Amino acid sequence: MASRHSHKQAGSAFGVSININHTGALRRQLISEITDLERQVHELKLGGRAVDLSLMASYNELIGSRRAYLKKLPTSWCW
Repeated sequence: MASRHSHKQAGSAFGVSININHTGALRRQLISEITDLERQVHELKLGGRAVDLSLMASYNELIGSRRAYLKKLPTSWCW
């Protein structure tokens, strides 16, 4: 009797296990998150209050990591 988990997931030619036919939703989600985080940073800067540098560093890290992930996604067949 074959195991339910006996099938292997095919990896892509990009070195990661992403189905390149279905990256559009992930791409849109990352762009949405980047946009929201950038808006929040902008609002903090315009708030007129002292800006918490550790909070700004956290926002920059969140934005940077999402941009890096977005760049790693295959650009063909994503929409």
